[in-house]
Amino acid sequence: MIPIAGYAPDLDPTTPGILTDCTSLIPTLKGYAGAPTASSIGADALAAACQGAAVCVDLDDTVRVFAGTSTKLYELSGTSWTDVARVGDYSLGTDIRWCFSQFGNIGLAVSKPTTLQASNTGDFADVAGAPKATIVETVGQFVFLADTNETTYGDSPDRWWCCAKGDYTDWSPDIATECATGRLTSTPGPIKAAKRFGDAMVLYKERAMFLGVYVGAPQVWDFREIPGEIGALGEYAVVNVGTSDNPLHIFMAADDFYQFDGSRPVKIGTPVREAVYGQMNRNLAYLSIAQHDPTKALIRFYYCSTGQPVLDKCVVYNYKTGKWGRDDRTIEMAFQYVSGGITYATLGNLYSTYNDLPAISYDSSFWTARTPIPTVFNTSHQILTLTGQATTSSMTSGDMGDEQRFSMLNRVIPRWLTKPTTASMINYYRDNLGDSLTTDQTTTIDARGRFDVMREARWHRIRMDFTGPTEITGFTPELVPGGYE
Repeated sequence: MIPIAGYAPDLDPTTPGILTDCTSLIPTLKGYAGAPTASSIGADALAAACQGAAVCVDLDDTVRVFAGTSTKLYELSGTSWTDVARVGDYSLGTDIRWCFSQFGNIGLAVSKPTTLQASNTGDFADVAGAPKATIVETVGQFVFLADTNETTYGDSPDRWWCCAKGDYTDWSPDIATECATGRLTSTPGPIKAAKRFGDAMVLYKERAMFLGVYVGAPQVWDFREIPGEIGALGEYAVVNVGTSDNPLHIFMAADDFYQFDGSRPVKIGTPVREAVYGQMNRNLAYLSIAQHDPTKALIRFYYCSTGQPVLDKCVVYNYKTGKWGRDDRTIEMAFQYVSGGITYATLGNLYSTYNDLPAISYDSSFWTARTPIPTVFNTSHQILTLTGQATTSSMTSGDMGDEQRFSMLNRVIPRWLTKPTTASMINYYRDNLGDSLTTDQTTTIDARGRFDVMREARWHRIRMDFTGPTEITGFTPELVPGGYE
């Protein structure tokens, strides 16, 4: 058997076990599985395109789901979106995102044209005296804003602010309160992202990283540049997959995918980098999103391949196995939803009848309290969880054979962990690696779980297509050696 070594379109196609292509196929701890479909939770669609979303959890464990459009902020209440915008609507361009964070019981939201917004319960409101900002993040007793605009220093893309210690409403620099501001000027460009790193903070430019440590008055925060010209594409392109004691950032940079454990960033995208960045629309790279699925140890990296600000491509990384897959889908926004859990006592508050229940498996994590769930907004502005059963998926192998010797491919035997409802296989062949592949026959799996073919060539490649839930660990090609030429 040839174990599946992973989706690796950038590697030599004769590398044993690699997949040169795949669709809706994600890496698991055991092998590869069909990607879940997106399932509606029964909520109404937003009134317009989603330009940012987040889940905030209050100190009493109350879950609040926020979403923003170009003119409004909304909070999910049951299955309806409640307008919680400040008095007077907002005005964001179609390519500007809302960024959200949580400080105690206060939900926070920013966009560069808008003063910091705060909501305890109910509507958001301007935080008087706070800067406008592209990015908001919290750590300890501080709220951080980055890429800011305010009356004292004006528009400062390389500037950060932290509020007074423990007071998100105080933005007047003062040694006594430890409200502070500073600039990152050792490298060019604006601050693109901010992400908590344990009790520290990492600020990302497009080609630089700065690790900030709390040092107290008078400096308050000390930011030091991490060696190397490595940064993040945007505010949604970084996720923390570690713990508060052992933080670990994984992110999408301008040239590759990286992980950062506090010492130095390390490349992880070697098998897929050229394929992804060759396909990406670089002008819209800042819209890319990294979405964490902690239950399955996956990170989905969404990016734009067209000229529209819509995410239509996605590669998937399993940070436990180091393997890649693909899960392309067209979406407006991706985030990590946290289910509040559903009981018989609360079921009627959310859904009027059993027919209104979402089409989600009974054993799905959607129903379990406090389970993080990968969630998207589709182009119809509907919120969907990635919890549905797999429908269709495929995998294409690398080239199997030899430069000098012909071989006869007689059959291929997959090793299933979960056998799909149906499966078919196309075999391709060529006599020289530099030649184009020739498409041969399409076969369906027989009762013994095999694909029978008959083709003699120097090099063979196969594509298997599956319907229904499936998980596969590898396959055995029966190659009978032929003569030399």
